[in-house]
Amino acid sequence: MTGFFGFKANGEYTSFFESMKRCKAAGFTVQDICFCRALTGQTELADDNWEKLMYDLREEAEKEGVEFSQSHPVYLPGDLEEQSADMLEHFNEMMRRSIIASSVLGVKWAVLHPVELRISDLGNTKVNIEKNIEFYSGTIELANKYNVGIAFENMTENKKKHRFAGTAYELCELVDAFNDSNVGVCWDFGHANLLYTDQTMALRTLGKRLKATHVNDNRGQTDDHMFPFHGTVDWHAIMPVLKEIGYEGDFNFETHNESKRLPEPLKDSIAKMGYDIANYCLSLV
Repeated sequence: MTGFFGFKANGEYTSFFESMKRCKAAGFTVQDICFCRALTGQTELADDNWEKLMYDLREEAEKEGVEFSQSHPVYLPGDLEEQSADMLEHFNEMMRRSIIASSVLGVKWAVLHPVELRISDLGNTKVNIEKNIEFYSGTIELANKYNVGIAFENMTENKKKHRFAGTAYELCELVDAFNDSNVGVCWDFGHANLLYTDQTMALRTLGKRLKATHVNDNRGQTDDHMFPFHGTVDWHAIMPVLKEIGYEGDFNFETHNESKRLPEPLKDSIAKMGYDIANYCLSLV
């Protein structure tokens, strides 16, 4: 994901152009473009001439031999009932830009966070599915128009507190409710590690619904976004199951915490180490 180089230690933003080239230099010729920070006015997506910049980025990526296969559009900072009217209006505009930019760049799957109404600590699956259909119907219609698939991501949850779409079962219920072949699942292995000791059954539950991945690791306590084998996820068990269920998408690293506090001269060698870890993971299949 381009977010690996997204921000410097001093808080300055790194352009998509630079991030893309540095990811390529580390070995990653297929990338996920991260639009998340557009909601706070950062990234080229927040600029007035954002659409031209996306075409320029596509041209530059083609020269570099880079393919953008996934994207991470903006997401709301908190539960749905906490959002102001101004925030929702701004979010909808940045989401519109995210989908159109994804199409310009040739993205196959854009990853969305399910929204949640906090009904109770136990949640309410039916109400939240209905709310997601209502909230995202326009986005999915736009994505279909621009030939971009939508993959809903499993949310962070732990054994003490439920969150909607944290489990594979709820995520399947959500995706199936849309009844659209262009709507699937993105599985975040780090999020899942906060809930599941063994993710293999969850992956089998997802089956062919799985269209995209966020590959990262943690120690089962916080969402650390580290490289595989830097936490407690059992990659030796997981990788063969991806083949077993017929997963055809990408093995996409979302591991920005490995780099975000590093001085810039050190990030590139760490990214290359990540590439070696990725190849080892793929060798397990």
